[in-house]
Amino acid sequence: MSEETKTVASETVSEQPTQESPASSPDDGALVAESKKYRKRAQDAEARIAKMEKTMAKAEEIKLKEKEDFKSLYEKVSSENESLSSVAEKWTKYEETRRASLLESHPEEDRESLANLPLDTLEFVTNKINNVQNKQNAKEVVGRTKNVVTNKPFSEMTEAEKRQWHKDVMSSQN
Repeated sequence: MSEETKTVASETVSEQPTQESPASSPDDGALVAESKKYRKRAQDAEARIAKMEKTMAKAEEIKLKEKEDFKSLYEKVSSENESLSSVAEKWTKYEETRRASLLESHPEEDRESLANLPLDTLEFVTNKINNVQNKQNAKEVVGRTKNVVTNKPFSEMTEAEKRQWHKDVMSSQN
């Protein structure tokens, strides 16, 4: 009988299908490393192309100067000037609207003195002022007790003031 249970046990064990881990799936870390390698290589290639384009443009400009072909040089510089002028105009409009919106958040008497600040300084000052005001105007939160403010220390209060203070503290906790 013991032989029968051994054969039955061995048969049941061998009948269960074995779970194989997929041997063909590559390691995720290797894929990430390979992806990073390709990205770095592409970025390096783009940087080299940009550098070569700049050097070619400079070489072409030098060649035109040597030939004294000022007309084509003038046309090239004027087209660059037009594109840069449009970018400068867009930036100026943005800076004016941003400055105006930041100055509107300040009181009238402060606007004149703040108008002369650079834009980044004005943004910094405005953010600092807004952060301080937001902290001072913090909304009441459920579960937070109200702070009872007194003008003098507890030891200097009269008996009536101490009773009133205690009453205020107890009512603020409700």
